[in-house]
Amino acid sequence: MYDKRYFERYALLSVCHMFNYDIERFMKCCEKPDLQSEEYDIGIEVTQSITEHDGTTIMLINSYFGRGLSGNKILESINQANKKNKFKGSCTIVDDVAIISPTKGLYDSSKHRELIIRSIIEKSEKFSGYKHFRINGLYCFAHTGLIGESDYPCILDACRNSAFSLVLINCIDRILHWNALYDSFLSYDISYDLLTKWKKEALQ
Repeated sequence: MYDKRYFERYALLSVCHMFNYDIERFMKCCEKPDLQSEEYDIGIEVTQSITEHDGTTIMLINSYFGRGLSGNKILESINQANKKNKFKGSCTIVDDVAIISPTKGLYDSSKHRELIIRSIIEKSEKFSGYKHFRINGLYCFAHTGLIGESDYPCILDACRNSAFSLVLINCIDRILHWNALYDSFLSYDISYDLLTKWKKEALQ
């Protein structure tokens, strides 16, 4: 359901909205980078800045939450799916509502900043193997809204030292936009209606 194609499509929808691009001018099913337009002379690689365990947590949420299941049924399904104990977090029931957490203790939100920086560095190291355009970009799904202004300086340093002239960081309900010309983050707030629209269209 939420596979590589979904995230690439979602990224493309948001990029076209932000920069007023015609989506039909982007080629389909591209690799290295994932989003390409000869007409706009732009290429954007799409990545997810998450750990393997975060990926497991997101998979469980997407599989069982928001589907009309009772809290007990969700807990039962997660325990059944987690027989190999890949999910190290917790899932509890409060008033028949399932609550899931990727950890069993305190949560260190700074890990998201470090994961974004790692994504920028790792993708930069692979940049020589990509097709190059006038604008070479990276689109990171942070899967969190916990990126604050205190995180910006370290992430900006990674952007400046990267192979990219454009970096977009999807923080769920806002997108941080950096480009080499202005060398600062612009923040685009995304409405609930637009989030819902992009999600629906990306799943088609």
